[in-house]
Amino acid sequence: MTKNEQKRFTLRMDEELFEIIKERAEKNKRSIAKEIEFLLDKHLKEDKENDKS
Repeated sequence: MTKNEQKRFTLRMDEELFEIIKERAEKNKRSIAKEIEFLLDKHLKEDKENDKS
């Protein structure tokens, strides 16, 4: 994805959830934004596969 294809937006979340994501991002050597993107992508792909069943 090129920079021109990326969408920016503000996301508000519970502080506890933010800390969990922050810890995962550090563990996985990703930025917090990339960790959120990774988790959303993973969930949506799994959800799509479950819909096929």
